[in-house]
Amino acid sequence: MKKSKVTLLVIIFFLLGVLLDRAFLYYEIGEKNKILLQEQESMKEDYLMLINRFEILEKDLKFRMIMDSVMNDSLSVGDFSDI
Repeated sequence: MKKSKVTLLVIIFFLLGVLLDRAFLYYEIGEKNKILLQEQESMKEDYLMLINRFEILEKDLKFRMIMDSVMNDSLSVGDFSDI
């Protein structure tokens, strides 16, 4: 009878150890997932910031191209008026 109780206790402690090991493993995976999500959010914010900068630069470039075109047109009109 004692041998079966000892065997049963060994099995129970083994299963508890396995459950504890799995719980710790899932905790580690959860923590790694949190870190990955934070990194992903940071990358998303950086990406959106770069898109905003690009849009601002694009607007500035369009404005400069329009102004350059206007200046060239006014200079060419001025050249023809001298003829």
